[in-house]
Amino acid sequence: MYFSHSICVKVYDIKLKIIHMRFIKYIFAGIFFLLVCSSSGVSQNQGDLPQKLITAFKQGNSISLSNFFGDRIQLTIQDKEAIYSKSQAKQIMAKFFREFPPTGFNKKHVGGKPEARYVIGSLLTKKGNFRVNFLLKSNTGKFVVHQLRIEKN
Repeated sequence: MYFSHSICVKVYDIKLKIIHMRFIKYIFAGIFFLLVCSSSGVSQNQGDLPQKLITAFKQGNSISLSNFFGDRIQLTIQDKEAIYSKSQAKQIMAKFFREFPPTGFNKKHVGGKPEARYVIGSLLTKKGNFRVNFLLKSNTGKFVVHQLRIEKN
């Protein structure tokens, strides 16, 4: 009798281990699913960033860049900071691009929330490199630049 009882206990222990292993497997599968879903959400958010904005920086095109400015923009270029109208900011950026002709732009980091994004990048010019930060906010479904900082590296 003792022999059959120990076999039953062992079978019961094996069944518990199998159930426990399945439970752990489902937990890991759930965690994996959540990680995949959250990482795809981040990449979709980064995809919302207008590519024409990055291209405008690469080309030094102040007209295309100004299409992404709000009515007012906080603009900081090498320690000179002020709030400008869209047309003033366009002229200031045109002067900056004439003085420092761009040769490229590298995105370093993109982040934020669905209604607000920020970008940190490096503007490569013929006269040196600049760190660029800009803040975009969603305005009726379209992202507009509210802050733009350009600082010498």
